[in-house]
Amino acid sequence: MSPMTRSERVRVLILIKGLGLGGAEVLVAQSAAVWDRTRFEYKVAFLLPWKDHLVSLIESEGIDVVDLGWRGPRSVGAVRRLRRLVSEWKPDLVHSHLPVAGILARVVIPAHHVYTEHNIVSSYRLPTRSLNRWTYWRNSAVIAVSEAVAESTSAYPGPDPIVVPNGIGAPSVSRSPLEVRRELGIDSSMRLIVHVGNIRPNKGHENLVRAVASLATLRSDFLVVSIGSEKFEGDLERLRHLAADLGVEDHISLLGQRTDAMSFVAAADAVVNPADVEGLPLTILEAMLLQRPIVATAVGGVPTVVVDRQTGLLVAPDAPEELAKGMDEILESEEASQWAHSGLELVRARHGIDTMVEAYESIYSRITQ
Repeated sequence: MSPMTRSERVRVLILIKGLGLGGAEVLVAQSAAVWDRTRFEYKVAFLLPWKDHLVSLIESEGIDVVDLGWRGPRSVGAVRRLRRLVSEWKPDLVHSHLPVAGILARVVIPAHHVYTEHNIVSSYRLPTRSLNRWTYWRNSAVIAVSEAVAESTSAYPGPDPIVVPNGIGAPSVSRSPLEVRRELGIDSSMRLIVHVGNIRPNKGHENLVRAVASLATLRSDFLVVSIGSEKFEGDLERLRHLAADLGVEDHISLLGQRTDAMSFVAAADAVVNPADVEGLPLTILEAMLLQRPIVATAVGGVPTVVVDRQTGLLVAPDAPEELAKGMDEILESEEASQWAHSGLELVRARHGIDTMVEAYESIYSRITQ
């Protein structure tokens, strides 16, 4: 690259904890396809080597991806590799996603800092929350994925957050609804409700299992499928035991991590989100693009996209009986298909991945001028 070309392009290092199958990770991977490479030169670095599911997708766009080999808080080697990367590549700006990457970037990297807050900050564990807050003042710009997320940072030092709602590209659907139902062992007479979300605190998995038990008192012609990896070993089995204890193991299937999750969403009669805390989940946006009826808890940024009885149904968090009634109604309502169509139109109008990236890159330009 000639010196003139180098001076014209802003070097942006994207730093994230992992590139597994999570919302923020998918957002980064899908963004790579629409980054403006005439104005910006991108590189992606991630910390956790075992979370590499999306690396090939980013590399297929001609973006260099660096595995920093993080092994924990005392991973000196990973910090050394990050310092070497910064010293050799000399980014003008680092854009970090999620607290661990944000904290590390602010402490280690001498560049402009853009940070995206994806969650309500009170949902983080105390050590993470404290370190994130103590270093927040070093951000050059903070992006919040919803107004609710922005409000949760109101007491934090540093720049006021800029709300840039999450964007999403076309979901990857690799299998037909018939194939999905064959795998699950159900025919067209069974109603299929799908949930996609990793098993984490505040994501509502126990709420979902208890709601299934309540729904089973209202009807028998349904199967709920929940897809997502566990953060803590044993959580998946704990939920399966809870379903067995409640006598609904035949009504809920907890599949763990799947790379074909969107094929299950595309096959669903309805999609459910049972979380206690959310920023603005990509899985809801993806379900809307697939025109699936949605019932979700009214938390975080969810009500900005799931507008009650306009683009889906909203219920209170941590209320299994209410969630069960919502699932029953979404399966029976004659209006559900119209809500799903309205959801599709909303996401197309407001949540395209190109719209989000354009907003991000406008921020990059402003702070590097």
